[in-house]
Amino acid sequence: MEQGTLLDEALGSLHLSGRVVLLEDCVETSAAFILHHILKRSLSQPPHSSNVVVFVAFAHPFSHYDRILRRLGCNLVVQRDNNRFFFFDVLVDCPDGEEGKNSDGGLVALYGKIQKTISA
Repeated sequence: MEQGTLLDEALGSLHLSGRVVLLEDCVETSAAFILHHILKRSLSQPPHSSNVVVFVAFAHPFSHYDRILRRLGCNLVVQRDNNRFFFFDVLVDCPDGEEGKNSDGGLVALYGKIQKTISA
């Protein structure tokens, strides 16, 4: 049986192109496997497709997702270099404290970076 077939069936005919997908796990068991599957599925489109992933990470650095996706046959470094994958680390790009309270830092700056990426 082809890997991912059962998960694809469970997700149904979820078309991700042009969509915003927000995943939140609210149970003791992490739903990270679904996140990894959706990332791979989104980036496995042909190179000439218009699929672009803007990923805002709250828990792990880029290297974590790159290691896992490589095991699944998807190289995030190549995707990033081809401008198909944009990674924002909230812990790095959105520091807390006094800097996050003014308009030059924190969430406002992170939002600005994401908006600039989407506009380009």
